Amino acid sequence: MPGLAQRELIDLVQRALADDEDVEALLVTGSIGRDADDDYSDVDFLLVATDGRLDEVAARWAAIRDSVTPLSYDMAFDFGTSKLFNQITTDWVRYDITATTEAAISNRSQSTVKVLFDRSGVYQRLPERLPLTAPSPDTVRKLVPEFFRVLSMVPIVLGRSDFAVGASGSALLRTMLIQAFQELVAVEDRGGALYLRRLLPEDHYSVIAKMPAIEATEASNLAVQHYCAKHFVPVARTLCERTGIAWPTEFVARVADHTEPTLGNWLSEELL
Repeated sequence: MPGLAQRELIDLVQRALADDEDVEALLVTGSIGRDADDDYSDVDFLLVATDGRLDEVAARWAAIRDSVTPLSYDMAFDFGTSKLFNQITTDWVRYDITATTEAAISNRSQSTVKVLFDRSGVYQRLPERLPLTAPSPDTVRKLVPEFFRVLSMVPIVLGRSDFAVGASGSALLRTMLIQAFQELVAVEDRGGALYLRRLLPEDHYSVIAKMPAIEATEASNLAVQHYCAKHFVPVARTLCERTGIAWPTEFVARVADHTEPTLGNWLSEELL
């Protein structure tokens, strides 16, 4: 259940849009829509505009948003065919309003939204549930070779003693390891990026939590990148098997050969 600050914001936004006849429905999505929220959750609104009236609805919200609640942060973006308003109140309640049309919400289901108002039965036309997420072939096709490409930069970092750059590389590898773990999670909606503990199984979360500290030192560069490679390889192989993406055998072997003079054969053994 949303906390007091979130509930107050929801009420303010609902009242501000209730009389706009070009708003077919106002839904809450995200962690609140899934009943997975806590006091730190943001509020994700989905504003479904009447066909042909999206620009007008978005313009009206842009004109009144400061009067609905005082804002510390306020940005607007075009997001595909939708309009996204990303905002933070002066009480530091984070919220997004995505203004869109019914045709663009096929990735929503009744089990992942809460209805604030619905003039035309938008909610009833949503499926009760969506299929569980599966690894994305496009993501895996890009993620696996990119991990090894970044890993192949280690000799450059060590040769130049540029360990600050190495720390950036370590952070990239850590991010890609997390992404690989996320791709394995089969749920209806994986949610946002700020709650890994709830999304990942305990063994995978523990791998991330126990990672060596990322520091601008040679020892940290080597330790983190070895750690990431050790845990990424088996997950990446599983993702390739599940998606039918060919394992990049030749490229991986070349990365191992390229890094062996600097790192020794532990990397060759890890990768192959």
